[in-house]
Amino acid sequence: MLLGNIFLYFYLGNSEKISDAQRHVIYLVLGVFCAIGMCCFLLLAPSGTESEVEEEAEDELVVESQSILRPIIDAVKFCKTWQMGFLYGPIIFTGVSLNFWSSVFITVIGNVFPNRSYLALGGICTGIGEISAGFIWGRLTSKIGRHGVIMCSTVINCCLYYLAFISFPFDAATTTASVAEENPIIPSNIYLTLAMGVMLGLGDGGFNVSIYTALGTIFEEKPAPAFAVFKFVQSMIGAAAFLYCGHLLLPFQLGILAVTCLVGCVCFIILERYPSQVLLVNAEDDQD
Repeated sequence: MLLGNIFLYFYLGNSEKISDAQRHVIYLVLGVFCAIGMCCFLLLAPSGTESEVEEEAEDELVVESQSILRPIIDAVKFCKTWQMGFLYGPIIFTGVSLNFWSSVFITVIGNVFPNRSYLALGGICTGIGEISAGFIWGRLTSKIGRHGVIMCSTVINCCLYYLAFISFPFDAATTTASVAEENPIIPSNIYLTLAMGVMLGLGDGGFNVSIYTALGTIFEEKPAPAFAVFKFVQSMIGAAAFLYCGHLLLPFQLGILAVTCLVGCVCFIILERYPSQVLLVNAEDDQD
Protein backbone atom coordinates (compact mmCIF):
# COMPACT_ATOMS: atom_id res chain seq x y z
CA MET A 1 0.00 0.00 0.00
CA LEU A 2 2.92 2.35 0.60
CA LEU A 3 5.24 1.73 -2.36
CA GLY A 4 2.51 1.86 -4.99
CA ASN A 5 0.90 4.99 -3.57
CA ILE A 6 4.24 6.74 -3.13
CA PHE A 7 4.94 6.09 -6.80
CA LEU A 8 1.50 7.44 -7.72
CA TYR A 9 2.02 10.59 -5.66
CA PHE A 10 5.23 11.58 -7.43
CA TYR A 11 4.09 10.35 -10.85
CA LEU A 12 0.74 12.15 -10.90
CA GLY A 13 2.04 15.38 -9.36
CA ASN A 14 -0.54 18.16 -9.48
CA SER A 15 -2.45 16.79 -12.47
CA GLU A 16 -6.23 17.01 -12.34
CA LYS A 17 -6.87 14.33 -14.95
CA ILE A 18 -5.26 10.94 -15.53
CA SER A 19 -4.55 10.36 -19.23
CA ASP A 20 -4.63 6.96 -20.94
CA ALA A 21 -0.83 6.96 -21.22
CA GLN A 22 -0.47 7.60 -17.49
CA ARG A 23 -3.00 4.87 -16.76
CA HIS A 24 -0.98 2.34 -18.78
CA VAL A 25 2.23 3.25 -16.95
CA ILE A 26 0.47 2.94 -13.57
CA TYR A 27 -0.84 -0.55 -14.37
CA LEU A 28 2.57 -1.62 -15.63
CA VAL A 29 4.46 -0.42 -12.55
CA LEU A 30 1.92 -1.83 -10.11
CA GLY A 31 2.01 -5.15 -12.00
CA VAL A 32 5.78 -5.25 -11.59
CA PHE A 33 5.41 -4.57 -7.84
CA CYS A 34 2.92 -7.45 -7.68
CA ALA A 35 5.26 -9.84 -9.49
CA ILE A 36 8.17 -8.90 -7.20
CA GLY A 37 6.01 -9.58 -4.15
CA MET A 38 5.03 -13.04 -5.43
CA CYS A 39 8.68 -13.87 -6.18
CA CYS A 40 9.62 -12.88 -2.62
CA PHE A 41 7.03 -15.34 -1.29
CA LEU A 42 8.46 -18.10 -3.48
CA LEU A 43 11.98 -17.45 -2.16
CA LEU A 44 10.96 -17.76 1.50
CA ALA A 45 12.73 -20.70 3.15
CA PRO A 46 10.63 -23.31 4.97
CA SER A 47 10.55 -22.88 8.72
CA GLY A 48 12.01 -25.44 11.13
CA THR A 49 15.03 -27.74 11.08
CA GLU A 50 15.95 -30.15 8.28
CA SER A 51 14.44 -33.10 10.16
CA GLU A 52 11.17 -31.20 10.64
CA VAL A 53 11.10 -30.31 6.96
CA GLU A 54 11.62 -33.99 6.02
CA GLU A 55 8.80 -35.04 8.34
CA GLU A 56 6.51 -32.44 6.79
CA ALA A 57 7.39 -33.75 3.33
CA GLU A 58 6.47 -37.28 4.42
CA ASP A 59 3.21 -36.00 5.88
CA GLU A 60 2.42 -34.27 2.60
CA LEU A 61 2.78 -37.60 0.78
CA VAL A 62 0.32 -39.15 3.19
CA VAL A 63 -2.10 -36.25 2.77
CA GLU A 64 -1.97 -36.59 -1.01
CA SER A 65 -3.24 -40.13 -0.67
CA GLN A 66 -6.27 -38.92 1.26
CA SER A 67 -9.44 -37.57 -0.28
CA ILE A 68 -9.15 -34.15 -1.84
CA LEU A 69 -12.44 -33.26 -0.20
CA ARG A 70 -11.02 -33.63 3.33
CA PRO A 71 -9.94 -29.94 3.68
CA ILE A 72 -13.38 -28.83 2.50
CA ILE A 73 -15.07 -31.16 4.99
CA ASP A 74 -12.90 -29.79 7.82
CA ALA A 75 -13.77 -26.22 6.84
CA VAL A 76 -17.49 -27.04 6.84
CA LYS A 77 -17.15 -28.52 10.35
CA PHE A 78 -15.54 -25.32 11.58
CA CYS A 79 -18.33 -23.27 10.01
CA LYS A 80 -20.85 -24.97 12.30
CA THR A 81 -19.02 -24.38 15.61
CA TRP A 82 -20.53 -21.80 17.94
CA GLN A 83 -17.16 -20.06 18.28
CA MET A 84 -17.03 -19.43 14.56
CA GLY A 85 -20.66 -18.36 14.72
CA PHE A 86 -19.77 -15.47 17.01
CA LEU A 87 -16.75 -14.64 14.86
CA TYR A 88 -18.98 -14.20 11.80
CA GLY A 89 -20.00 -10.78 13.19
CA PRO A 90 -16.52 -9.19 13.14
CA ILE A 91 -15.56 -11.11 10.00
CA ILE A 92 -18.54 -9.66 8.11
CA PHE A 93 -17.50 -6.19 9.22
CA THR A 94 -13.94 -6.69 7.95
CA GLY A 95 -15.38 -7.62 4.55
CA VAL A 96 -17.49 -4.45 4.39
CA SER A 97 -14.57 -2.37 5.68
CA LEU A 98 -12.23 -3.93 3.11
CA ASN A 99 -14.49 -2.70 0.32
CA PHE A 100 -14.75 0.77 1.90
CA TRP A 101 -11.05 1.51 2.30
CA SER A 102 -9.99 -0.14 -0.95
CA SER A 103 -12.59 1.40 -3.27
CA VAL A 104 -15.15 3.77 -1.70
CA PHE A 105 -12.75 5.96 0.29
CA ILE A 106 -10.44 6.53 -2.68
CA THR A 107 -13.42 7.21 -4.96
CA VAL A 108 -14.74 9.80 -2.52
CA ILE A 109 -11.37 11.56 -2.42
CA GLY A 110 -11.24 11.65 -6.22
CA ASN A 111 -14.75 13.09 -6.46
CA VAL A 112 -14.20 15.73 -3.78
CA PHE A 113 -10.67 16.96 -4.52
CA PRO A 114 -9.58 17.66 -8.12
CA ASN A 115 -5.86 17.08 -7.44
CA ARG A 116 -5.18 13.47 -8.45
CA SER A 117 -2.13 13.17 -6.17
CA TYR A 118 -4.53 13.30 -3.21
CA LEU A 119 -5.66 9.82 -4.22
CA ALA A 120 -2.17 8.54 -3.51
CA LEU A 121 -1.95 10.48 -0.24
CA GLY A 122 -5.19 8.87 0.91
CA GLY A 123 -3.81 5.42 0.14
CA ILE A 124 -0.52 6.22 1.88
CA CYS A 125 -2.31 7.35 5.04
CA THR A 126 -4.52 4.25 5.05
CA GLY A 127 -1.41 2.10 4.62
CA ILE A 128 0.30 3.90 7.51
CA GLY A 129 -2.76 3.20 9.66
CA GLU A 130 -2.81 -0.50 8.71
CA ILE A 131 0.92 -0.93 9.39
CA SER A 132 0.72 1.00 12.65
CA ALA A 133 -2.23 -1.14 13.72
CA GLY A 134 -0.06 -4.24 13.62
CA PHE A 135 2.47 -2.70 16.01
CA ILE A 136 0.07 -0.80 18.27
CA TRP A 137 -2.67 -3.39 18.67
CA GLY A 138 -0.17 -6.24 18.81
CA ARG A 139 1.47 -4.67 21.86
CA LEU A 140 -1.78 -3.60 23.48
CA THR A 141 -3.38 -7.03 23.16
CA SER A 142 -1.29 -8.39 26.05
CA LYS A 143 -2.32 -5.43 28.23
CA ILE A 144 -5.99 -4.78 27.47
CA GLY A 145 -6.92 -8.07 25.82
CA ARG A 146 -8.48 -8.75 22.44
CA HIS A 147 -11.84 -7.41 23.56
CA GLY A 148 -10.16 -4.13 24.58
CA VAL A 149 -8.57 -3.82 21.15
CA ILE A 150 -11.93 -4.46 19.49
CA MET A 151 -13.62 -1.81 21.65
CA CYS A 152 -10.92 0.78 20.90
CA SER A 153 -11.14 -0.03 17.18
CA THR A 154 -14.92 0.35 17.30
CA VAL A 155 -14.63 3.81 18.87
CA ILE A 156 -12.10 4.86 16.20
CA ASN A 157 -14.31 3.52 13.41
CA CYS A 158 -17.45 5.24 14.69
CA CYS A 159 -15.61 8.57 15.00
CA LEU A 160 -14.32 8.09 11.46
CA TYR A 161 -17.80 7.42 10.07
CA TYR A 162 -19.18 10.53 11.76
CA LEU A 163 -16.38 12.69 10.34
CA ALA A 164 -16.96 11.23 6.88
CA PHE A 165 -20.70 11.86 7.20
CA ILE A 166 -20.30 15.58 7.96
CA SER A 167 -17.30 16.39 5.73
CA PHE A 168 -18.09 14.55 2.47
CA PRO A 169 -20.95 15.22 0.03
CA PHE A 170 -23.64 12.56 0.15
CA ASP A 171 -23.16 11.79 -3.56
CA ALA A 172 -19.36 11.59 -3.35
CA ALA A 173 -19.35 7.81 -3.79
CA THR A 174 -21.97 7.58 -6.54
CA THR A 175 -21.68 10.69 -8.72
CA THR A 176 -20.91 10.19 -12.41
CA ALA A 177 -19.51 13.70 -12.71
CA SER A 178 -15.84 14.47 -12.13
CA VAL A 179 -16.66 16.36 -8.93
CA ALA A 180 -19.43 15.75 -6.37
CA GLU A 181 -22.29 18.23 -6.78
CA GLU A 182 -23.88 18.22 -3.32
CA ASN A 183 -22.49 20.33 -0.48
CA PRO A 184 -21.29 18.60 2.71
CA ILE A 185 -22.35 19.64 6.20
CA ILE A 186 -18.91 21.16 6.79
CA PRO A 187 -16.37 22.11 4.09
CA SER A 188 -14.22 19.19 2.94
CA ASN A 189 -10.63 19.43 4.13
CA ILE A 190 -7.75 17.37 2.76
CA TYR A 191 -5.91 17.29 6.10
CA LEU A 192 -8.99 15.96 7.89
CA THR A 193 -9.42 13.45 5.07
CA LEU A 194 -5.85 12.19 5.45
CA ALA A 195 -6.39 11.87 9.21
CA MET A 196 -9.49 9.80 8.45
CA GLY A 197 -7.32 7.58 6.25
CA VAL A 198 -5.04 6.81 9.20
CA MET A 199 -8.08 6.18 11.43
CA LEU A 200 -9.52 3.88 8.77
CA GLY A 201 -6.35 1.78 8.78
CA LEU A 202 -6.16 1.67 12.58
CA GLY A 203 -9.80 0.65 12.99
CA ASP A 204 -9.73 -2.02 10.30
CA GLY A 205 -6.37 -3.33 11.49
CA GLY A 206 -7.61 -3.65 15.07
CA PHE A 207 -10.42 -5.98 14.01
CA ASN A 208 -8.14 -8.05 11.79
CA VAL A 209 -5.44 -8.41 14.44
CA SER A 210 -8.00 -9.54 17.02
CA ILE A 211 -9.58 -12.04 14.63
CA TYR A 212 -6.19 -13.49 13.67
CA THR A 213 -5.15 -13.98 17.29
CA ALA A 214 -8.55 -15.40 18.23
CA LEU A 215 -8.47 -17.95 15.40
CA GLY A 216 -4.92 -18.99 16.31
CA THR A 217 -5.94 -19.49 19.94
CA ILE A 218 -9.39 -21.05 19.62
CA PHE A 219 -8.51 -23.38 16.75
CA GLU A 220 -4.94 -24.03 17.85
CA GLU A 221 -4.82 -27.66 16.73
CA LYS A 222 -6.19 -27.04 13.22
CA PRO A 223 -5.93 -23.35 12.35
CA ALA A 224 -5.81 -23.76 8.55
CA PRO A 225 -9.54 -24.58 8.03
CA ALA A 226 -10.53 -21.77 10.41
CA PHE A 227 -8.44 -19.22 8.51
CA ALA A 228 -9.84 -20.56 5.25
CA VAL A 229 -13.39 -19.92 6.48
CA PHE A 230 -12.36 -16.45 7.65
CA LYS A 231 -10.89 -15.41 4.29
CA PHE A 232 -13.76 -17.01 2.36
CA VAL A 233 -16.48 -15.17 4.29
CA GLN A 234 -14.52 -11.91 4.27
CA SER A 235 -13.98 -12.10 0.50
CA MET A 236 -17.63 -12.93 -0.20
CA ILE A 237 -18.86 -10.02 1.90
CA GLY A 238 -16.32 -7.70 0.27
CA ALA A 239 -17.56 -8.78 -3.17
CA ALA A 240 -21.18 -8.23 -2.15
CA ALA A 241 -20.35 -4.77 -0.79
CA PHE A 242 -18.62 -3.93 -4.07
CA LEU A 243 -21.91 -4.51 -5.89
CA TYR A 244 -23.81 -1.82 -3.98
CA CYS A 245 -21.03 0.70 -3.29
CA GLY A 246 -21.53 2.48 -6.61
CA HIS A 247 -25.29 2.86 -6.12
CA LEU A 248 -25.90 3.68 -2.44
CA LEU A 249 -25.37 7.22 -1.20
CA LEU A 250 -22.50 7.67 1.22
CA PRO A 251 -24.66 8.03 4.40
CA PHE A 252 -26.27 4.63 3.79
CA GLN A 253 -22.88 3.02 3.27
CA LEU A 254 -21.58 4.61 6.46
CA GLY A 255 -24.69 3.34 8.25
CA ILE A 256 -24.01 -0.22 7.09
CA LEU A 257 -20.42 0.09 8.29
CA ALA A 258 -21.47 1.45 11.69
CA VAL A 259 -24.09 -1.26 12.27
CA THR A 260 -21.81 -4.15 11.24
CA CYS A 261 -18.98 -2.66 13.32
CA LEU A 262 -21.13 -2.50 16.48
CA VAL A 263 -22.60 -5.97 15.91
CA GLY A 264 -19.10 -7.38 15.31
CA CYS A 265 -17.82 -5.74 18.50
CA VAL A 266 -20.67 -7.21 20.58
CA CYS A 267 -20.22 -10.70 19.08
CA PHE A 268 -16.49 -10.65 19.76
CA ILE A 269 -16.94 -9.51 23.37
CA ILE A 270 -19.48 -12.30 23.97
CA LEU A 271 -17.00 -14.82 22.55
CA GLU A 272 -14.24 -13.50 24.82
CA ARG A 273 -16.43 -13.96 27.91
CA TYR A 274 -16.27 -17.75 27.53
CA PRO A 275 -12.51 -18.49 27.33
CA SER A 276 -12.82 -21.73 29.28
CA GLN A 277 -14.81 -23.36 26.48
CA VAL A 278 -12.67 -22.48 23.48
CA LEU A 279 -10.70 -25.73 23.58
CA LEU A 280 -13.89 -27.78 23.16
CA VAL A 281 -13.58 -27.32 19.39
CA ASN A 282 -10.35 -29.30 19.26
CA ALA A 283 -11.68 -31.96 21.64
CA GLU A 284 -14.87 -32.47 19.65
CA ASP A 285 -12.93 -32.54 16.40
CA ASP A 286 -10.59 -35.22 17.74
CA GLN A 287 -13.57 -37.34 18.72
CA ASP A 288 -14.97 -37.10 15.21
